[in-house]
Amino acid sequence: MYRMDVNLKPSTSRKVAQFAFLFTILVVSVISISIGSQSTNQTLATRGSISYWPSVDIAINISRVIGVNNLSLAFQCDWERWHHLIDRPTMQNLASEANFKLVRIFDFRKTSQWGYPDLMPCRDWATQTWDWTQVDALTQTIFSIGAEPLYCLGYPRDNIQNYIPKNMPVNPTTLLPYPNDYAAYCKEWVKHFKAKGWPVRFYEIGNEPDHYFYGSSTKLGYYVDLWNACARAMRAENPNVLISQDRIVMQTVLDYWLTKGDDVDYIDLHKYDAGSLGGYTDAQLFSRAETGEGFTTTSGWYSAVDAQKKWLNARGKKLPMICSESNLNWYTDTGTDPNIQKMTGAVWIALVLKTAMLKGWSYFTYFEFCSSKSREQTYGSGGWGFGMINEDDNKPWYPYYVHKMIGSNLAVGDKLVETKSSSNDVRSIAWLHEGKLNILLICKVGESRAVTIQGVSGQLDVSWIDSTISYVTPSVQTSIISSVEPLITKGYTVASLQMLVS
Repeated sequence: MYRMDVNLKPSTSRKVAQFAFLFTILVVSVISISIGSQSTNQTLATRGSISYWPSVDIAINISRVIGVNNLSLAFQCDWERWHHLIDRPTMQNLASEANFKLVRIFDFRKTSQWGYPDLMPCRDWATQTWDWTQVDALTQTIFSIGAEPLYCLGYPRDNIQNYIPKNMPVNPTTLLPYPNDYAAYCKEWVKHFKAKGWPVRFYEIGNEPDHYFYGSSTKLGYYVDLWNACARAMRAENPNVLISQDRIVMQTVLDYWLTKGDDVDYIDLHKYDAGSLGGYTDAQLFSRAETGEGFTTTSGWYSAVDAQKKWLNARGKKLPMICSESNLNWYTDTGTDPNIQKMTGAVWIALVLKTAMLKGWSYFTYFEFCSSKSREQTYGSGGWGFGMINEDDNKPWYPYYVHKMIGSNLAVGDKLVETKSSSNDVRSIAWLHEGKLNILLICKVGESRAVTIQGVSGQLDVSWIDSTISYVTPSVQTSIISSVEPLITKGYTVASLQMLVS
């Protein structure tokens, strides 16, 4: 990425061309020696003609603060993969190095088919048989990596017996558990962590509850009654818990909730920008990353910001915004989207995180942390699951590196500074973190661009990912450049630039 292609004009003299070639080799050799203590995959940009490539100017104004960062990064561990987080130190290290702050977990996944015990702590509601062993091990692991858990309890939908404790009765009228029973179950979670002295704060009551109530105001009312009962019981045990549900941004839901529902503690939503393979071009996906679900109000959904404003106007409290589940594509019928782990997926997530920072979101949860390349290949789509890490060998794919570039250099309270790009082909965002200026560049075209950074002077440490290294064996490239050096991006690129500031 941070390399300069040398564009030597054809000479009428072979000797002149040979001399120029030898001189270039000599200069590159001297530079290589001078930075020999740096990473072996470093390249240093060299000056030369950039007339081959369209130019892009990135103007940085450190003196103009445009906002304060609220965003922290998060991921979900689904199915048996939460066991990997407990059992694999490599997974724990990868999570810590990227500075993830929140981990979302379902309580209802059955994992015995993979040889693991289930997470569900209530083994039998009728006999009140409980086993918190797995929950405790997972919770301790999440805290040990510097994050905290978000436990999603239940999944209102068909065959609800698969998503609630064994032998918990279901109301034949509502097709949901009786509110008193499910509220008692949810309260046990809060009571257990309170007894352990663990500061578990975040809960959701029901994943994607519209699978149950969509199109029925009566069923929506049943669900709100259930949610209210659970929230009241949990808050009675610990008033510091933060509870919500991920369909609060649906217009029919929020409008109804403001008349019938108890307070939610955060605006909760999911963001997927495609739902079928090949449904959008890369350019369309990149546009949806910045303006699609979650960021723009549509006929049926409020944006997170508009939902936040509506709640503030109605109930006088400005709620944090949490995306509790997201990926480029949610399609699973014949396997997952192969673009997820490619540079398309990396550019998409970089654009989303940039926009979430600017919109003031608090957490963004990537679904999910890991997946099995070998297992997913059997489904036929060419995809490798939703993960950012291959559970077969514990090695990251490109979306993980985007999270690490941002998460390891970003904290709540960091000042966002003005950055402007002369072209829509390259997006940028800049912030100050621990005495360093951080610039994130995202090239969202599959062609080279000559990028010049303006408004700063000095050396920049650069790390980047692009398509010059295959997504099959992804890695981060690094370099050190002068601020006056132009950058030549090689197609889709995500780059992190850093320099010390006084």
